[in-house]
Amino acid sequence: MLLSPLKSFLQHNLHANIQRFVVAYSGGVDSQVLLHALVSLQEMHQTPIVMVHVHHGLSTFADDWATHAEHTAQHYGITCIVKKVIVAKTASLESAAREARYQAFQSVLMAGDVLLLAHHQNDQAETLLLRLLRGSGVRGLAAMQDVAVVPFQTLDIPCWRPLLNINRQTIEQYAQQQGLAWINDDSNSNIQLNRNYLRHLVLPVLQQRWPSVSQQLADTSQRMREADELLHTLAAMDYQQAQLADKTLNIDVIRTLTVARRNNLLRYWLQQQQLALPDYDDLIRVWTEVCLAQQDAEPLLAWRGVEVRRYKHQLFAMKPLEPLSELIEIMWSDKNKPLLLPTGELLTPTHAFVGINAALWQNGQVSIRYRQGGEKIQPVGRHHHHDLKKLLQAQGVPSWQRSRIPLLYINQQLAAVLGYWIAHEFAA
Repeated sequence: MLLSPLKSFLQHNLHANIQRFVVAYSGGVDSQVLLHALVSLQEMHQTPIVMVHVHHGLSTFADDWATHAEHTAQHYGITCIVKKVIVAKTASLESAAREARYQAFQSVLMAGDVLLLAHHQNDQAETLLLRLLRGSGVRGLAAMQDVAVVPFQTLDIPCWRPLLNINRQTIEQYAQQQGLAWINDDSNSNIQLNRNYLRHLVLPVLQQRWPSVSQQLADTSQRMREADELLHTLAAMDYQQAQLADKTLNIDVIRTLTVARRNNLLRYWLQQQQLALPDYDDLIRVWTEVCLAQQDAEPLLAWRGVEVRRYKHQLFAMKPLEPLSELIEIMWSDKNKPLLLPTGELLTPTHAFVGINAALWQNGQVSIRYRQGGEKIQPVGRHHHHDLKKLLQAQGVPSWQRSRIPLLYINQQLAAVLGYWIAHEFAA
C-alpha cells in the first residue's frame, strides 16, 4: 500500500543525472519508513543512498538519536552523516531549528544530489492551516510540493517528498508491519509549538466532524498551487508590458491594471529580483505612497532587506543602500590591479582606463571619489564645463544613484564620471 505509490513516484521522477539520494533522517517514524522503502526499492532505482541526521542538541536524548541513526545506517549498509548544529535562541524555536537544518544540508549537498524529505499528507494539512492562520496568500496556501527545486548557495537541488500524498496512519501501519524501530521525539508533545498545537488539539477535533479533513486540506493545497500557476502566468504577461531597463517598472503601465493584477505584478517583479515579499499592507503602500507620491518627491518604502523607490515614471526595487561618505577618497596605487570600491563593486583597470589618455593614466596620481557637490566637467564633444549635477539630471540618473557613481580623478582633477563621461582634457 505504501511501496506501490513510492515506486510510481520514483519511476516518474528518476533521470540519468541523479548521483545520490540524500535522505533527511530524523529517526522518527516518517523518515524511518521513507529510508526503509528506498532501501527496499534500491534494485529498482539503483541510486546510492546517504542519510543526513541533524543533531540539534535541543534534547537530552540528542546523542542517543545520533547513535540510532548511525546504527540504522550500518544495518542498511549505507553512509550516515551526522551534522551537529547550534540553534539560535530566538522567539521562534521552530524557525531557528529549520534554518539550522537548512545550513546543515547545505554543507552536505553537491551537484547530482536529490534531497528527500519525509513530509506526508497530515504534515501538508498542518502546514496549510498554519499558513492560513498567518494570513498567507495563494502561493503560501499552495504549501509544500512533492517535487521542487531548492537553492543551496550556488546549487539548485531537487527536493522530493515522495510520501506527501500518504497519510500518517498508512505510514505507521507500514512501520509496524515491517517491524521497524524509530525515535519518539519528546518535543512532539509540546503544544507550546504551533504545529504541535494543531496536531494534538485542533485537527483531532476537526477529524471527529470531518474524518477526511487531512485529505481535503491537502486537495485544497493542490488547487491553490494550480491557481498560483495561473497567477504566475498572468504576472509574467503583465511584466512583459511594464518592464523597463534595469528591471524597473513603468508606473504608467501599472496604472492601467486592476488592484488584483497590480499586486500580482508587484509580487512577481520582486520575486524576479530574489527580493523578500512584503506583507499585504506594504504591497498596497508601494502603490499609494511610492507610485502616487508627488512628482517632485523622492519616496522610499522599506521592509526587511528591500527598498522600493520611484524616479519619474519608473519604479525601482533593490537591497538597502549602505551609507556612503561624501569625503571618501581611494588612492589607486597599483593601477594594474582591480580596486574594490566601498559600494562593493570591483573596478578593473580596463574599465576605468577606456578612453583615458594613456600617459596621464600611467604617470598621474589616480584616485576615486564620490560627489560632494559643485563638481564640473567638460565632456568630450562639448565646448564648455557643465555642472555634474545638471548633467546627471539631464541623463535621467535617479537621485540616489548620483552620489554613488565613481568619479575618477587624475592629479586631483576630475578626469571621468565612470560609465558616463570623460573630461575633454583627459581624453585619449
